[in-house]
Amino acid sequence: MTTNSAAGNGHEHTLRWPSLHRARGWISHRTGQARTKLTRLWRHETVRHVAFCAAVTLLGAWLLGQFLPSRPGLATTLDAACATIDDPVRRYLVAHTQGLPITAGATYSIWKALGLAAFVLGALHNGPARFTWTVWGAATVIMVLIGTPGPGRPVATAVGLLAWAALSSLALHGLRFPPLAFVHVDVHNEAPPPPDVQVRTEIRMPRTEPPQFLPYPLPYLPPSPN
Repeated sequence: MTTNSAAGNGHEHTLRWPSLHRARGWISHRTGQARTKLTRLWRHETVRHVAFCAAVTLLGAWLLGQFLPSRPGLATTLDAACATIDDPVRRYLVAHTQGLPITAGATYSIWKALGLAAFVLGALHNGPARFTWTVWGAATVIMVLIGTPGPGRPVATAVGLLAWAALSSLALHGLRFPPLAFVHVDVHNEAPPPPDVQVRTEIRMPRTEPPQFLPYPLPYLPPSPN
């Protein structure tokens, strides 16, 4: 900051580096926007669930590395598990794309892209993507079962099924099925018994009162003969 001598009073100031202050204001504005968007994104249950699972996975891998140093590392284990699933899929696609216009490499790329897109969109609660993820996972397990040779076929299939189930906990998170409604219909061919009705006949006559006779005044005087 410097004093503007041209003003004459020494109370007005001008910025020494205006471009630097504009850049600082732009950075502050963008930082505030990013903070607001991250706050809104964190409100979604799926994002919190994914972050929690990632934190638990990293913490578990670090603890295993600390207490079990003789065991293979997490990267080595993940690479072996991926190869157990990926290699049979490659062999299956190579064996079953012979004579087709599409190559095995192109089919393999489509398979990976479709699985990734279905997983991401399924985690965002997209219904068609969740259906695609289910079909994609079932097809992958079948390809692993067919493409694995020798006695290792059951183990490879189990690894593929477990990996698919673990990823489905994120891709299908929040999926709810409506409760089943059972309607019991009891149909009888026989007619129901007639109701028990008692009939009683009564005749009601109007009630009449007996006639009232007034007595003669006393003393009684017989009629005169005249």
